[in-house]
Amino acid sequence: MPRTASTPRSRLATERAVLRHAHEHPEWGQARVAEAMRRRGLAVSPAGVRWIWQRHHLETAAKRAAALKKADPARLSTAQQAALARIGTRRGSGFEQANPGGGREHLLGVAVREFARRGFARTSIRDIARAAGIQPASVYHHFASKDDLFASAHAAGMREMTHLVEAAIARLHDPWERLEMAFIVHIRHHISGNDLTIWTGASLFLFDSPGMQRQLRAERDRFEAIYRRLIADLPLPAGIDRSLLRLQLLGALNWTRTWYRPGKRSAADIAAHLVKVLRESLGRQR
Repeated sequence: MPRTASTPRSRLATERAVLRHAHEHPEWGQARVAEAMRRRGLAVSPAGVRWIWQRHHLETAAKRAAALKKADPARLSTAQQAALARIGTRRGSGFEQANPGGGREHLLGVAVREFARRGFARTSIRDIARAAGIQPASVYHHFASKDDLFASAHAAGMREMTHLVEAAIARLHDPWERLEMAFIVHIRHHISGNDLTIWTGASLFLFDSPGMQRQLRAERDRFEAIYRRLIADLPLPAGIDRSLLRLQLLGALNWTRTWYRPGKRSAADIAAHLVKVLRESLGRQR
């Protein structure tokens, strides 16, 4: 699989490709679009596709259809006309027409923006519903409670990061190169400015409830399993505690979102430095 885009130019190319695809296939969902981008050599997750759509007010099929008809109504291809007809049929009988802002994925995006802006404790279901342009009861169509919405947003963010790291390291073989690439994607994820990313990085420590902690840690443990495998493959001195090393590295990576300032060091620079320090310090212990 391709590596994740690493420069502003490549990120812009990915965004333009996603927007062109929305024009060509407005009825496609975010997972299907992400797979199409992957086949073109552009690494973007389903959540990343949705984030691009939201930036351009295209997060529902109805909005993409409306933008297509408004942009060039007289020059639609046969495939585009068929797509618009299918979207119209779905809207005529489905939940989206009565509640265009009420889709589950859209609500997750709205919720994390409100959580980030107001704080979790000060954000109510009514606040989220108002921001989404729907009635509070419609939120409960998808989520049992605010805690459920919170946990779902956290899980979505962790799944996105897991997908991006696994895609980036898939074709690499050298264990140090694989670790460095994982660092690059991890750091980039934290500094991207994506609301879902920011919220995922901050959300693990907001609850003292053991039950909620177990729920939040389930997805995080699946993500950390990647690092367990990466560190297990490293040629390290016999006395190194690999479990402790993994926790220390994750702490350093996750802290990046707190101190990072744009314009000085790239994610690749930071990752390369971290691997260099790690290799040189461990090499002296042989």
